[in-house]
Amino acid sequence: FNREVDRVYDGAHLVTPSSNPDIVLRQGQKDTITRALQNGNTLLAQAVGWGKTLEMIAIAGEWKRRGLAHKPLIVVPNHLVGQWRKEFLRFYPSARVLMPEKEDFTPAGRRLLIAKIANNNWDAVIMAQSQFLLISVKEETLRTFVKEHEDQLLAEGAQQVGMDVQAFSE
Repeated sequence: FNREVDRVYDGAHLVTPSSNPDIVLRQGQKDTITRALQNGNTLLAQAVGWGKTLEMIAIAGEWKRRGLAHKPLIVVPNHLVGQWRKEFLRFYPSARVLMPEKEDFTPAGRRLLIAKIANNNWDAVIMAQSQFLLISVKEETLRTFVKEHEDQLLAEGAQQVGMDVQAFSE
């Protein structure tokens, strides 16, 4: 019985070297950041006021610092873009953060923006959701991506429900 135990993530050891020393993360925030660093994907569903924004900023910053991400892209609701950039720079004062403007999403500006993102060493790119939806991906690229990940996703789904992959995919 009791053969499965929930994993406990202890962020007590967590250090964010380039962060603002005046901002002290709470233990629960450190635990959440540690979980995201170890798992790669984490749902942040805490109550309003818990500090999710700061957690996500620290996760993106630590992914960048540890080489787990090259240019973290944070997509936020349109009305929060400026606030996110301000909070990112408050936590990481020396960070290079790109926040695309409205004119970057004109047809001519999009190509320049993508080139700017690709050719610079950003610590984070913070973009409004409506802007993100304007960036298209070639259909061929999308198909290749889906095909490459299809087997992995099916295997993980089958494993979660305790079925073999063939039965799961049917």
